[in-house]
Amino acid sequence: MSNIKRQISEWLNVAQETLNEIELEDIEFAEFAQQNINNAVAQMLSLNNNIILSSEQAMPRTKGIPCKGFWVENTKDLVLYVLNGNQSKAIVVPKQGWMIKDGITIN
Repeated sequence: MSNIKRQISEWLNVAQETLNEIELEDIEFAEFAQQNINNAVAQMLSLNNNIILSSEQAMPRTKGIPCKGFWVENTKDLVLYVLNGNQSKAIVVPKQGWMIKDGITIN
């Protein structure tokens, strides 16, 4: 995982120490952010499988795609690192596009 944090820190030009891992099950997305994520993942899937998927088709098919989430301390943006075969993609979700679900305890 330190390799992923290093890559993200280089891509975003932020210190690795400002990237905090977060479980995706703890996150709730705004509708616009969810649509953007679905579209990005659908594009990755279509490139890998040589098919075109609509964003509605993307979510059920993405359940098995490895994804790590990190929130950036200074900006509160969320970075999703998605890996599919030999492709990887960092999807940046602005702070107004996500929040921690109700009932989650933060330590």
